[in-house]
Amino acid sequence: MRPIPVGATAALDVVVTDDMTVDFTELGRVHPVYATYTMAKHFEEAGRKVLLPHLEDGEEGLGSSVSVEHLAPSWVGDRLRIEARCVEVRGNRLTCEITATDDDGREVGRGTTGQVVLPREVLDGLLDSANRR
Repeated sequence: MRPIPVGATAALDVVVTDDMTVDFTELGRVHPVYATYTMAKHFEEAGRKVLLPHLEDGEEGLGSSVSVEHLAPSWVGDRLRIEARCVEVRGNRLTCEITATDDDGREVGRGTTGQVVLPREVLDGLLDSANRR
């Protein structure tokens, strides 16, 4: 992994769609607003965008943690900007702080993500072993 400077950033712009609203597997539709679990997915994607330019050939990033504090609702059609900022690099581990804001500048979410960088062959071996269980 090439050095990742603390402060490196990446952004993800999304428009809330119906499939991003709360719809549980067993309980069905609950609320017609942006789901916290969708926000978590977008947080991970934004954090990955920070990491990708720094991976070397044969390396892969793997999500290791995500925390989300959902602060306000967003509706279908709302535009959100998810911004990730590298706050720590320790060995092969990257931590990003993430914020989600709407077009009005309102912060609708914040949290962190963690990623681990591994050689692709090591990751493939781990996934193969887990898949055989």
